[in-house]
Amino acid sequence: MKRAILTTGAAFLAGGLLAAPLAGCRGDRTDKPPRRFFPDLDDQPKWDPQETTTFYPDGIVERQTPAHAVPFASVDFDPTAYADEAWAKPYLDRRADMLAEDDAVYRGVEVDADGVATYVDEIPVEVTRPMIERGRHMFNIYCVACHGYLGDGKGMVGVRWNYPPANLTGDVYRDRANRQGKDGYIFHTIRNGLDGPDGANRMPEYGHAIGVMDAWAVVAYVRSLQKARGSDWADLPASDREELGEPTPPGGDQGDQPKDGGAS
Repeated sequence: MKRAILTTGAAFLAGGLLAAPLAGCRGDRTDKPPRRFFPDLDDQPKWDPQETTTFYPDGIVERQTPAHAVPFASVDFDPTAYADEAWAKPYLDRRADMLAEDDAVYRGVEVDADGVATYVDEIPVEVTRPMIERGRHMFNIYCVACHGYLGDGKGMVGVRWNYPPANLTGDVYRDRANRQGKDGYIFHTIRNGLDGPDGANRMPEYGHAIGVMDAWAVVAYVRSLQKARGSDWADLPASDREELGEPTPPGGDQGDQPKDGGAS
């Protein structure tokens, strides 16, 4: 019995001695790195988005998807078999975005037999009220600062810009006979930005933030702003007049050049 008591006491004493250093570290400040008894890959090598690296020649960690890369999954997905399934629509939309087979939808251009691309006159997808409302949401996030809530180029940042932003309600952007008035041109500018005749950038590209369908939604909303500007104010319903607020006179027009990759 005495030997059992001594053995048990020794075990408790050993456990206490092992736990003492751990308890002593709790709450203490130290410049030493923590002791990792069970790492479990907690301290594995990784890259943060804005880091630099010697692994790539350009030193940039963030990489674009390699050309012609084809994503795949462990589960087969038949786009034809599931074309009418509601649950499959997000996956079908992502698949279509990846393939980007329709030049009109994904580039805003039509390509003739000689390979010459021209901007499409009108939005190549169905325009609905939810789409226009989505366009207003995106316009208010990314465009208002320069182009203003009315699209007249008088946004808070735009009026202080070194180059006046485009008045999207002006005649040059309303008339589809003009290159700048084509829906494809506005779409392309949203996604790819704008360079002036001197090569200086006049508008950054927003393709990283505004997806293809959202860009068409913004085009649809711009058209609604133009239509509202050209309508007779007295003919609008009272509810619309209250929602839109008092109109302002249109500003001047702009004639800009698309960045490289645009169409004629």
